[in-house]
Amino acid sequence: MHTPHSPVSRPVAGRRRAAVLIAAIAAASLVGCVDLAVTDPNNLSIATVFNNAANTEAALIGSWKAYTAVNRGSCPTVIYSLWGHDITTTSVTWLEFATEPRLPINNRDNVNCATRVSFWTPYEASAGAREAFIGIRDNALKFGTINAATPDGADTPNRKLFAKFIIAISQLKLALATDQAYITDSITPGLNQTNVEFRPWPEVLDNAKAQMRVVIAEARATPNFTWPALFINGRPITRDELVRVMYAFLVRADVYSPRTPAQRNAVNWGAVLARLDSGITRDFGWQADPAVANTGSTYINNSFAQNTIRIHNRLLGPGDTSGNYQAWVAASIANRTAFIITSPDRRIHGAANNLAAGTRFTRQTATMGSASNGAYLTSWYRSTRYLNTAADSGIRAFIQVISLDEMKFIRAEALFRLGRFTEAAALINPTRVAAGLRPVDANGPPAGRDCVPRKDSGACGDLFDAIQYEKRIELYPTEGDISWWDARGWGKLVPGTPFHVPVSGRELLSRGLPIYTFGGVGSPGTAP
Repeated sequence: MHTPHSPVSRPVAGRRRAAVLIAAIAAASLVGCVDLAVTDPNNLSIATVFNNAANTEAALIGSWKAYTAVNRGSCPTVIYSLWGHDITTTSVTWLEFATEPRLPINNRDNVNCATRVSFWTPYEASAGAREAFIGIRDNALKFGTINAATPDGADTPNRKLFAKFIIAISQLKLALATDQAYITDSITPGLNQTNVEFRPWPEVLDNAKAQMRVVIAEARATPNFTWPALFINGRPITRDELVRVMYAFLVRADVYSPRTPAQRNAVNWGAVLARLDSGITRDFGWQADPAVANTGSTYINNSFAQNTIRIHNRLLGPGDTSGNYQAWVAASIANRTAFIITSPDRRIHGAANNLAAGTRFTRQTATMGSASNGAYLTSWYRSTRYLNTAADSGIRAFIQVISLDEMKFIRAEALFRLGRFTEAAALINPTRVAAGLRPVDANGPPAGRDCVPRKDSGACGDLFDAIQYEKRIELYPTEGDISWWDARGWGKLVPGTPFHVPVSGRELLSRGLPIYTFGGVGSPGTAP
């Protein structure tokens, strides 16, 4: 269901404006190299906060960090990964999202992880960027070289463009995760305005795509520039790379927004292929650095957890050739428990035996902690992709936002859906063969005892099964929401799993609107 369209109350809007300004500057100040002098915090305004270039650039940096917060922290990435079957958990902290049969999201809990961060944080990002944009415009701020050729500052146009970039991708984040949201841009204040209404996700999506196209057009019309490495930590971004990044986000918008298999099948896959040709040529993301605040990724560290969070049996199970996975699927929930996988896939286990460590995963010898919360939730496996001796990859790794591999697997899916099976097979074979699997052809994996992946029935999978399996194994962990988006579009969600989240209950209460939610078998907005 959707809530009635209703304007934001004026008292709430006023409080938010102050809170957003404070949050944006506080987040930016944590960068550590920009001195922010806010002399009157009780009378914050664009005129007083964004009255110099240093403050404004700090707010832009803070807006990027706010955008990444959705995918850096445990909340909501653990939930997305649970719904997408990357991970499983026996922890009471996350149990309500892992439980089968699925439970409704408790949207009356004002700190509910599933809705609070998914809904509020993109607005925090876009608010900081929008205020910075307006500050540049209204306060006539100038950045970069100022001379006769560039009297307004050589870098002023690209600083405005950075703000528009953040707002556009934040709007997309909302469209992909929520059933409805406010529409905001570089001028429209969204949460801070008194007369905005919720719009259904398809409208939010269309608006996000339109804003991304504006960023592309304005970037192409702007003289060459390079955003400093401080903006997206450790990764200078040129004008031409920005354009490619925006095309990659447009690809995501088309491929990941469908909530059902029918909607995903109806995607214009020819247009997706065309955009991929204009997309990224290197991984897009940022460098985590323990010396730079808000650049670390708890999501990455959670990927190699081994006590109450482990790898989901549905992620690795299709690679099993012993029949144990099929027996697990066929068993009732009450009779499921962790099992050992035997596979020719060397990412799962080594060649010596099925207990030897694989190149990406390893079998644990200890039972999961809190296993009494549900044996059906237990797994023997842990990811080791980012594990190092210091267990600190989350604060030192390059954190991918959009990877070349992700775009490759989207291309493979597009080719498959367009009937270009041989080309699709060629894209996934390099990683298959490197992992010890036999190459696929237009018909899928070769039949036989070592067929991988297998269907839940035990039958040898087809080419599309192989594309899905390879994408899931190779990308984990990139961003927690990818597996959730894919699962809903591929029809792989457990019945009752939400295929989007509701507006935060706290927001609904502040506006006097009825609380609603998703989740639970047979409920609206959930997988059948």
